[in-house]
Formats: sequence, structure tokens, C-alpha cells
Amino acid sequence: MTRRFMRLMALAIAVILMIGVFAACAGNNEEDAAPPAQQDSSDNSEVPELASQWSEFSKHHSKPVTWFEQGWTGPEKDKDIIGPEIEKRTNFHMDYIPMTVPTGNDYTQKLNLMVASNEVPDIFFGGNDSYTRTIYEKLGQTGKIWDISEIIKDYDNLYKLVYPELVLYKTKDNTNYFVPTQTGRGNEVLNEPPHGLYVRKDFLDKLGMDYPKTPTEFKEYLRRCKEEITVNGQKANGLVLGENLSGIEQLYEPFFPLIGDHESYTLPFDPNDNWKVKNYEYTDSPELMQAAKYIYSLNAEGLLDKEALTIKQAQVQEKASSGTASAITAAWWDMNTYSDNAKQIVPELMYVAPPIMYNSEEIKKSRLRDWTNWVGGWSSVIFNKDKVDEETLRHFLAVMDYLATEDGQMLVQAGVEGVTYKFNEEGKYEFIPEFVKKTNNLDWNKAAAYGVFYYSQLVFNVPAIRDKQTVSPALVREDNKLGWENRQEIRDHYKADMDPPKDYYFLPGEIELQKFPAIRDAKLEFWAKVLSAKSEAEVEKLVHEWGKTCKDMGIDEIIAERQAYIDNFQIVE
Repeated sequence: MTRRFMRLMALAIAVILMIGVFAACAGNNEEDAAPPAQQDSSDNSEVPELASQWSEFSKHHSKPVTWFEQGWTGPEKDKDIIGPEIEKRTNFHMDYIPMTVPTGNDYTQKLNLMVASNEVPDIFFGGNDSYTRTIYEKLGQTGKIWDISEIIKDYDNLYKLVYPELVLYKTKDNTNYFVPTQTGRGNEVLNEPPHGLYVRKDFLDKLGMDYPKTPTEFKEYLRRCKEEITVNGQKANGLVLGENLSGIEQLYEPFFPLIGDHESYTLPFDPNDNWKVKNYEYTDSPELMQAAKYIYSLNAEGLLDKEALTIKQAQVQEKASSGTASAITAAWWDMNTYSDNAKQIVPELMYVAPPIMYNSEEIKKSRLRDWTNWVGGWSSVIFNKDKVDEETLRHFLAVMDYLATEDGQMLVQAGVEGVTYKFNEEGKYEFIPEFVKKTNNLDWNKAAAYGVFYYSQLVFNVPAIRDKQTVSPALVREDNKLGWENRQEIRDHYKADMDPPKDYYFLPGEIELQKFPAIRDAKLEFWAKVLSAKSEAEVEKLVHEWGKTCKDMGIDEIIAERQAYIDNFQIVE
């Protein structure tokens, strides 16, 4: 039984249980019924000045906000200065409740439990993948969460910021059950450190090598590290992938002429071929064959960590923090943490993201496409209709509306003037050295302990404060800055005023949502078999079998559905 089938079954059971809970609640007598949810609207607090602009701020409200966290952490009670400042300015107290999950599967289980147990948080900050949106739609259809499609129009700053996403994610019933957050226009697109693959700059310097730009150069780098580098008497290790082969795409994508972005990722549309869907990954394509043989060779020659197939996240952190790994795949904020830990053992250590690797100049030319702000959001906010009344909902939306302004963004992105930052003679804000030091060069998680950066996940609108920025906070760190500089070629293709092309508005259809997760699960098994292969001949056989497996699992139907979507799509003004 595939994990996708189990997930769909869990969703079905969750919805049935939820309906059962509703029926049971309806059948209870008044003595057994729970009292109506109470809204904290104490009038004891002082009315903030901003109440003259947002009347919602004239009354105090308090609500627990549950935050999904996977690989990042939030405010600490004795350090948080942003949450209290938000309350001071807006009269809304957010009681921070973390929902920490180590993996995507754990997050899915939390969503299923949320529905099955009928315990939807008052306010929930969650992800924005298709499964999350499916859960939200089920909750909305049963009246558990608010439809914000009309009420959000009263909050102009917020509405304008997320309008394209509201259009993109509107259901067939013309409803929006969540506020899209960390969206395309508001999120940082130019000054974000790169994710993905990291190599040791200190090793490169010792070896007299430049950053690897091709798979061949990367392989040579790993080989020389293993043969020539020692760390405190230990030989350097190879590439450390994440749990469940997380990051392996960094090794096979250099062979693909197109990879897509966001929802079109892995089955891209070709803008130079009438937006035809291109399939390099879910068939026995020559590109996949070449990539599979390359990855097999890395493992066969001992250039991958020997525990790649079985490693758990705790082991990844241990290996990354040991200072012996030649390369690692990770998100940039995790890499910052790993590096800081490892520097206690190897002070000169520095992991840096190299340039994007391409197997040929032709592939590089195909991939370097002009781009602009994407249409989509990394995260979302929902409101429990039983626990959050309209007055409180409006208050929270007003808070988000304020946070979308320059003043609000200064608070969540920079903090409190005189405490975390100050303005220089040019009117640009600079973080105070003491704050930089105690957050270890503005490490995201360490700054989030004070609330800085963390609350910006609710409303991310960097353009509102662009003229007040000097260097992006994440780029204060030298390792992040060097990785960012290595991706200048990508930024050269950014066009701020470019209209988003058709594929930016793509969302998966019903066939894809039903069939693709199982294929992705099978893909993990395929790569595990490639790593376990005993010969190139066995790899060739595996690739051909993989192509047949994908056909049997419905990849052609998925491609046909994607093609029909893009062929029929029209951008309506």
C-alpha cells in the first residue's frame, strides 16, 4: 500500500469522523453541549494610536495562534519583543503555540488528526501544498473555518498584496478558506540565500579549486576531498544527503533542460515549444539515464555518505556539525545552524552554495529563462469559525493589514528601533551590533527567538521597506553572501515589470492530485535502487523499468491533464 493511498484513506476517514462529530454534537442535549466559544475582548488595555486608522484596534482581543514549524523555530517567551510590540500597537495578543514537525509526513498526520479529532486551532499558520489546501476545503465545506473571500476586501493593504493568490487559490465555489502568506510579490526574490547544495569553501581553497559548475567538476571535488583532506585527524566525508534522500535532485537536475518552478516543478512547460509539457524525470529519457549513471557512480566510488539510504535527520545534523562533510544538501537556515555548530570544532569551516550546476552549455541556455515574481504562497492562515467570531477575525485581518505597511514591515523584518536596529545617516536601517552578535550574525532561528523575522511569515512585504534596507539581513553572514553572489546569473534574468507567464498560474488537477503522490513515492524507491545497484547495466535496466512503472501509474494521464490546463488557460484581467 503506497503512502499516498494511506494519506487519501486517512483524509477520507478524517472527513467521515469529522461529519460524525458534527452529527453527535447536533444530537447532544443542551446540558451536554459545550458552552459557546468566548472571545477575549477585554477593554482594560489602552487604546493604541493606530485605532484612528484601524477601528478594530480599539478593543483588545487575545487568541492562541498555532504555528506550523519544520526545520525552524519561533519566539522564546523570555526573549520575544515583537509579539508584545504587535499587541501594544494593535491591541491583539497572539498566544504563540508551536506545532513542530520533523518531516512532511508528520505534518500530513497532524492535519489528518486536526480534522479527525475536530480540534482545529483557533488560528492556524500552516503550509500551502495541495494536500493542505484539500484539508482546508473540506473544513470550509463543513463550516469549520471562515471563508475570507469577501471580508478580506475591507483590508486594502493586505488584499492588494495577496490578490493574485486569492484568484489562484479560489475554489470552484468561489470561496477562499485561507489567507495566502509569504506570497510572490511580498516575499524576497532577489536577496534570499540559495537553498540546495553546499560545498566547503575552505576545502576548495586548500585544493586550489574553483566552485564546481558541472556534475563532472563536482565529482572531482568530492574525490579530491576524500583523498587529500583531513579534519582533526579524520578523512573528509563525501556528500551528505538528507533523510529519505532529500536533496538528491541536486544531482540529477543538472542533466535536465527544464525543471519548472513551484507547481509546474518536475513536469515543466516549455515556453519555446507552445507550452508543451516536458517529461525528463518520469520516463526512461536519455537525460534520466545519464543522471542515474552519474549518481550510481558517485555511490559506487564512495563519494556519497555511506549511510545515505538509511540516514535520519538527527544523523544529518550530527554529520553536518562534525566538520568532516565535503558537501551537504539543506535549506539555508538549516545550513547556517549546521555551520555554526561545526565551527566550534573547525573554526575556519565555511559551507557555501556553489553556482547552479549544468551538464552542458545547451542545458544552461535552456534553463536561464527570464523570470518575475511568482504567483503563489509558501504558507497560509485559517480561522476556526466556532472559536473566532467575526469581530475577532476582523481584528486579526486588520493586524495583517497593518503589518503589510512600511511601519508594520519594519517591525517584523527589523524589530524595534534602538533595540534591534538604528537608522544611519542615509536613512537606511542597520542592525545594532549587539543584536547581530547575540543572534550569531542574524541567524534566522536565533533572531526568531526574539520574534524578529518570525512574525513576517504572516505578512511578508519587503518591497514596502526596500528603500530603507542596506543589506538583506540574511546576507549579513559571509557564507550566505558568497552563495548569493554565486547565483548572480539567475538574478540577471529577473524582470520586475514582466507579466507573469501562463505557467505561473498552473495548479494541479484532480488526476494529478490522485496519482502523482504515489509516483513521487515510487521515485524515492527508484533512486534507492539506483544507489544499491551493482553495475551500470543494472542501472540501465532500472531506468527502463522506471519508465514502464510511471506509465502504469498514470503519468501520461497527468501530462494530458496538465497540457489541457495550460492550453485552455487564459489570464483574465
